[in-house]
Amino acid sequence: MDSARERLFEVVHELVTTYGDPEQAAQFDAVQWLDEWLNRPQPSLNMAKPADLMLTEEGLAQVETLLKRMAVGAFA
Repeated sequence: MDSARERLFEVVHELVTTYGDPEQAAQFDAVQWLDEWLNRPQPSLNMAKPADLMLTEEGLAQVETLLKRMAVGAFA
């Protein structure tokens, strides 16, 4: 896993363990979920794929912010 994906994996893992049900969090495959999510167009990113934005630090920060917003239900 490259450093950008590793950084996002850590965010997803932290969000799932912080906000998720402990039993479900233990069974959640964050790597698989993240890989699938990164390659789906996201309405909050003007239908861009998160993976396409990860080429720059600014884009990576935008993707990381979106993941954090999703955890608390703030998609705008």
